[in-house]
Amino acid sequence: MNKKKISFKVALGGIISAVCILLMFFSGFLPMLDYAIPTFTGFLMVVVIVEVDRNWAIATYTASAILCPLVTPNKQAAALFIIFMGYYPILKFGLDRKKNKVLVWIIKFAVFNAAMSAFFLLFTYLFTSSDMLEGMESFGKWAILVLWLAANFFFLIYEFALTQMIDLYVNWFRRKILRKK
Repeated sequence: MNKKKISFKVALGGIISAVCILLMFFSGFLPMLDYAIPTFTGFLMVVVIVEVDRNWAIATYTASAILCPLVTPNKQAAALFIIFMGYYPILKFGLDRKKNKVLVWIIKFAVFNAAMSAFFLLFTYLFTSSDMLEGMESFGKWAILVLWLAANFFFLIYEFALTQMIDLYVNWFRRKILRKK
């Protein structure tokens, strides 16, 4: 019985990693999905958490994050997956179980802003061919502030959408499609 459980865990982690890598590979051919593909691949970590546990989700994310830059032609999508979108659903799953909601939101915003700062600096100084502020010239000296406020607003939308997707997976897909409780 124990071997069956371990083989299921390994198989699920491998399949989810393969799907993540395949989707990230497609981000090179579908550049309009620079943000959507890393977001969806991060959500796949929720499947591993629900079906197995948090540690296997971390292992699956780690395997995907190591392979992602090697096969993904779109380095912006790969960086976004590695820096934030890949591990955040795992972190969220654990944080949402805490009782102190104010502290939880402070942690969520701190993690998001640290990750987005790293993402911005990475593309400003390492990948100098990409200008993160392109198209924001009309905001002048306020461009970074406007970009930061917009990013935090979209983080709230992402947080809400991720919560709804987790709920949909746990309470509908697992029960109706997988027939699990």
